Amino acid sequence: MITYKISLIGMQMDGSTNPPSIVTSLFPGIEHVSIELSTSECLVTFDTPQTPVDLGPLVKVEVVVTA
Repeated sequence: MITYKISLIGMQMDGSTNPPSIVTSLFPGIEHVSIELSTSECLVTFDTPQTPVDLGPLVKVEVVVTA
Protein backbone atom coordinates (compact mmCIF):
# COMPACT_ATOMS: atom_id res chain seq x y z
CA MET A 1 0.00 0.00 0.00
CA ILE A 2 1.18 3.50 -0.78
CA THR A 3 -0.36 6.78 0.36
CA TYR A 4 -0.09 10.16 -1.35
CA LYS A 5 -0.74 13.54 0.26
CA ILE A 6 -2.31 16.04 -2.12
CA SER A 7 -2.15 19.74 -1.27
CA LEU A 8 -3.40 22.73 -3.22
CA ILE A 9 -1.17 25.79 -2.85
CA GLY A 10 -3.24 28.82 -1.86
CA MET A 11 -6.58 27.01 -2.23
CA GLN A 12 -8.85 24.76 -0.20
CA MET A 13 -9.94 21.25 -1.13
CA ASP A 14 -13.39 20.81 -2.62
CA GLY A 15 -15.13 18.25 -0.44
CA SER A 16 -18.36 18.28 -2.44
CA THR A 17 -17.61 15.04 -4.28
CA ASN A 18 -16.29 11.70 -3.07
CA PRO A 19 -13.57 11.25 -4.18
CA PRO A 20 -12.75 14.89 -4.80
CA SER A 21 -12.29 15.80 -8.45
CA ILE A 22 -8.58 16.47 -7.83
CA VAL A 23 -8.00 12.75 -7.11
CA THR A 24 -9.67 11.63 -10.34
CA SER A 25 -7.70 14.30 -12.24
CA LEU A 26 -4.35 13.23 -10.76
CA PHE A 27 -4.99 9.48 -10.99
CA PRO A 28 -7.52 9.00 -13.84
CA GLY A 29 -9.16 5.60 -13.98
CA ILE A 30 -7.21 4.21 -11.00
CA GLU A 31 -9.17 2.65 -8.14
CA HIS A 32 -8.09 3.92 -4.72
CA VAL A 33 -8.19 1.85 -1.52
CA SER A 34 -9.01 4.70 0.87
CA ILE A 35 -9.27 8.44 0.97
CA GLU A 36 -9.20 11.02 3.79
CA LEU A 37 -10.14 14.60 3.07
CA SER A 38 -9.78 17.89 4.93
CA THR A 39 -9.95 21.43 3.61
CA SER A 40 -6.15 21.64 3.51
CA GLU A 41 -5.15 18.23 2.12
CA CYS A 42 -6.25 14.88 0.83
CA LEU A 43 -4.66 11.51 1.65
CA VAL A 44 -5.30 8.82 -0.94
CA THR A 45 -4.05 5.22 -0.70
CA PHE A 46 -3.52 2.74 -3.52
CA ASP A 47 -2.50 -0.93 -3.57
CA THR A 48 0.52 -0.17 -5.77
CA PRO A 49 2.65 2.91 -6.55
CA GLN A 50 1.06 5.31 -9.05
CA THR A 51 2.35 8.15 -11.19
CA PRO A 52 0.17 11.25 -10.80
CA VAL A 53 -0.62 13.51 -13.75
CA ASP A 54 1.27 16.83 -13.58
CA LEU A 55 -1.39 19.48 -12.92
CA GLY A 56 1.09 22.31 -12.44
CA PRO A 57 2.85 24.06 -9.57
CA LEU A 58 -0.27 24.72 -7.49
CA VAL A 59 -0.93 21.01 -6.95
CA LYS A 60 1.60 19.25 -4.70
CA VAL A 61 1.66 15.44 -4.47
CA GLU A 62 3.92 13.78 -1.89
CA VAL A 63 4.42 10.15 -0.85
CA VAL A 64 3.53 9.65 2.81
CA VAL A 65 6.01 7.42 4.62
CA THR A 66 4.23 5.03 6.98
CA ALA A 67 5.81 2.82 9.61
